[in-house]
Amino acid sequence: MRKSLLLLILVTLVLSSAANEINISLAGRRLSVLLPGYYIEDVILSQREDSCLGYLHPYGPNKCIPLFFEKSILAELKEFLMNSMPRQAELQPMIIRVNRIYMYQTSGGVRDYDNIDLSLSFIRSGQDMKEDFTSVISVSAEQHSFPKGLAKIITDAFDQSNIQYLDRLKTGMLTQSIITPGQLKENPIYKPGYFRCYTGKNHRKGIYHTYLDFRDNVPDTSLDFEIFHDYNPGHPKLSRAYLNFSPGSKPAKCWGFCEGDSVYFNAGKSYSLLKKEGDQFITYSRSSEYTRDVVSAAIFGSVFGGLIGASLIGGVAAVSSDPNMIEKFRLDLFDGKLQPFEAKDYTMISSTLVFFLSKTSDPAAVLSLFVDGKLQCEMKPGNYFTLDLSCHYSNANVKLVSSTGGEVTEQLDAKLLKTEVYLLKVKKDRTIFTGRLFDQMKTDMLKERTKENTVCRVELFNK
Repeated sequence: MRKSLLLLILVTLVLSSAANEINISLAGRRLSVLLPGYYIEDVILSQREDSCLGYLHPYGPNKCIPLFFEKSILAELKEFLMNSMPRQAELQPMIIRVNRIYMYQTSGGVRDYDNIDLSLSFIRSGQDMKEDFTSVISVSAEQHSFPKGLAKIITDAFDQSNIQYLDRLKTGMLTQSIITPGQLKENPIYKPGYFRCYTGKNHRKGIYHTYLDFRDNVPDTSLDFEIFHDYNPGHPKLSRAYLNFSPGSKPAKCWGFCEGDSVYFNAGKSYSLLKKEGDQFITYSRSSEYTRDVVSAAIFGSVFGGLIGASLIGGVAAVSSDPNMIEKFRLDLFDGKLQPFEAKDYTMISSTLVFFLSKTSDPAAVLSLFVDGKLQCEMKPGNYFTLDLSCHYSNANVKLVSSTGGEVTEQLDAKLLKTEVYLLKVKKDRTIFTGRLFDQMKTDMLKERTKENTVCRVELFNK
């Protein structure tokens, strides 16, 4: 027994040190829930293609590993969906646009759970393209048969998306709109201009049972309810509202409500005003009133680390320790929950390298920074350079060349989902110093970053 345990530990350690990524395949899998009367004509991916499918930690909570399909995301999903609903003469064409497909893991007690967030748009093809509906699906399953079990979770998520579409169709709640070829490739999560919560006019007083009801502007106007406002004269942004329903008519679910001119979001004990700001809906709360029930990102607590993770783990990094501080939140247009306003998009950026050229550096020297042989930035003392890397990059080949004649080349590790800070300095003898900062110095350096002193920001997302 002891030998078996030691062998298991050894195998786990070997896998942990050797595995840089995980690859899975949907080959041979088919949808269980089909769309009657339709075949899949095409599949469009509107999220970045070279972004990985997600991040897992199969060999320990501190070992995040990127997850990929064996083929590209688009190629894998095209084969899977078009084989599930193949072309037939009597069927009508349907285009599926994938707005988000993202996987991650969470822990609950002694169990690990595999999760997927999936958003699809169902677009009827023909003389005019008509967008019927955009789904919002999150599937969670206890980890099993790793990594083969991941393919089943993905298949289940697509089945549930089809069920969500069919349910809206059955209840007559589809909000069909004609779209242009340009809009066909737009991601509504990031360009939500044609969601009806933005474009709909004559908003009616009613209850939004779900986020989808709000997003598609289909309130339930059959319920009788009264609205009581609690106006905060000192801080109007913190004004709240309460609802009172007729006996026996209180709905089981109430995401929010519309009173005609304004929309309120269910914040737990009361309703908070949602205000449109550009392409976002925002609301405000005191730090002391902040709860995990309000912010959706708490689920990422056991997965993500570093600055990106901190801004997502229930707003820990974004919410001030001052209980009276008024904090700003934004509506996540994927699922209608709230996130700290400054939280980064966890599906986009894998790791970040920040370079700061010391103010005590040789003032006569301009420092040129090359990545993979390509000039990315020219820096003077006091300047910052930020390099964002996709999950394809486990390291970056950086060359620093000073206008005074110094040169140095280093391979810098890119730590998944974390930000690393490097201090640079050109000395009087023309040599170039590079040093990675830790703890408080790193924090202080990042706090000093502004748009004015950050002279370059580059994203590298090609494999």
